[in-house]
Amino acid sequence: MIDNFDTPHKIGKATVYNVTPVRGGDAYLFVYDDVTFLYDSGFGFSSKKLYENIVSVLGDRGLDYVLLTHSHYDHAFGSAYLSVAFPDCKIVGFEYAARVMLKEGARATMTRLDEAARVLNGFEEPYQYVESLHIDIPVTDGQVLKLGSNECVVVSLPGHTRDSVSYYFPDEKLMLGCETVGLFAKEGIVLPAFLVGYELTMSSIEKCSQYDVDFYMVPHQGMLEGDAVKSFIQASRTSHEASAKLIIDDFKAGKEIEEIVEDFSAIYYPEDIRNVYPPDAYSENVHIQIPTILKENGLIE
Repeated sequence: MIDNFDTPHKIGKATVYNVTPVRGGDAYLFVYDDVTFLYDSGFGFSSKKLYENIVSVLGDRGLDYVLLTHSHYDHAFGSAYLSVAFPDCKIVGFEYAARVMLKEGARATMTRLDEAARVLNGFEEPYQYVESLHIDIPVTDGQVLKLGSNECVVVSLPGHTRDSVSYYFPDEKLMLGCETVGLFAKEGIVLPAFLVGYELTMSSIEKCSQYDVDFYMVPHQGMLEGDAVKSFIQASRTSHEASAKLIIDDFKAGKEIEEIVEDFSAIYYPEDIRNVYPPDAYSENVHIQIPTILKENGLIE
């Protein structure tokens, strides 16, 4: 189980800092000699604290980029405030996310969920920057993105969302992962995070496994190194397959949805992961995942 690796941490030419303001809205700052960027931007309600954490590292130096893995509020909402606080900062995200984040319905959903998380975490000030939410640099699968003198490859990995992407830095053999591949639940077990498609997710896991990776960032949880990377990808593959089998077998055995949720949760939702996925958010997700599996296997319409 990862629990946010110790930082600052040197990876190739980069020094990585954990600047997370509140768990569940995790963000990591990458500092190179000639460029700085943030990996995801967390919640909106905690973005001022995130800004303070960034400034405590950078001082008078600016933030150049924010790399978003997808458009969910706990990953992307804080970018709106950062684009105001750092006027020269460019927000990067998948082209589909760029369209999603301008939709009033998506913004309303992000605001509603962010407000619930604000209350849960005891922050006083509601988020006021939703109108600043945008992406400056919409990217596509396979695009090579220049960040200062560094290059990364955009890797589209749909499954958690349609706009889920990872960023691969070949010089460091570093992959900044996305939730499509899942999160650690416990040793050898990965929590499946697919929401828009199981088979889509399995294809993305296979695609991810084709990259030569020495360092892999698991969203919310920290960095894997060396052999732990391949072990995580394999655990993701087997956990997704096993979770699908569990759902199908339970359904064929006549179990109700809530009974299937209980069986699924006993394996994939242990206590350690609840600071990443609070029960309400987890429940909302798993009630999407179960019908998704059943529909893709022709068991329900």
